[in-house]
Amino acid sequence: AVFTPAERQLQAEELRDTKIAQSALGAASLGAYRVLSGFGLSPDAFAGHSYGELAALCIAGAIGEADLLALSETRGESILAAAGADPGTMLAVAADAGAVAPIVAGCDVVIANHNSPTQCVLSGAVAAIDDALARLAAAGLSSRRIPVAAAFHSPIVAGARDALAGRLAAMPVAAPRIPVWSNVTAAPYPGDPDAVRALLADQVGLPVRFAEEIEAMYAAGARVFVEAGPGQVLTRLVDEILGERPHLAIACDAGNDG
Repeated sequence: AVFTPAERQLQAEELRDTKIAQSALGAASLGAYRVLSGFGLSPDAFAGHSYGELAALCIAGAIGEADLLALSETRGESILAAAGADPGTMLAVAADAGAVAPIVAGCDVVIANHNSPTQCVLSGAVAAIDDALARLAAAGLSSRRIPVAAAFHSPIVAGARDALAGRLAAMPVAAPRIPVWSNVTAAPYPGDPDAVRALLADQVGLPVRFAEEIEAMYAAGARVFVEAGPGQVLTRLVDEILGERPHLAIACDAGNDG
C-alpha cells in the first residue's frame, strides 16, 4: 500500500521494468481468474493481448503456473537482451492501421498492435518513432508515446524468440483444454504441444492482431468478454471493435481512484 502520489508514481515506474512487469501481469491475471472462478465463471474460450496470451495459455492448462512464472522471467530478460542499448519505444495512434501505414512508410517503424478500428500502436527506435510522430501530426492524426521499456512486437525484440523457444522446449506444454485464440494468427492455438511452443515463441516479435482476433471470436459465437487482469483497456478495445453489434464487455479492475 502507498499513501502519496509520489509513492504511487514510483511503483508505476518500477512495474514498467520488463523484468518485473511480465511476472506481475501473470500473477495479477491468474489472481483475477481465481476470483472469477470462485463466482462460478466457466469460459468457452480465452484470449490475451501480448503478454496476456501467456496467462491465457496457463489458465487453459497448456502451461503450469510455476512454469508460467519462469517463462515470464525469461521473456522479460530476453526482450531486454535482444533490444540492446537502444531498446526503442512505442507510439499509440488514434487511427486504424490501414490509414496509418502509408503515412509512416519509410520511417523504419512497424505496426506492432492492430488494436481496434480507432487505434494502432507503432514500435521502433526512438528516432524512428520521433519521425513517425511528426508525420502523423502533419497528417492531422493524434498520437501519444507509451511509457514502455522496449519496442515490443518489432524486429528490435525479435531476437528474444530463441531464448523463449529454449525455455519452452525444457518445460511441459500441453494442448489447451479450452480454445486459446492467438495474437499472431487470429485463430485458436493448435492442439500439438510443439506447435503451441513454436507459435508462442514467434509471438514475441510479431504484430498483435487483436482487432482481427476479436472479430474471429465474435464470428465463432463469443458475445460476452470479461477482462481478467489489471486495467480496462481491452474492454474498451472490444467495444470499439464490435461497435453496435450485440455483445457485453466487462472489466474486473475498476481502478482505485474513486
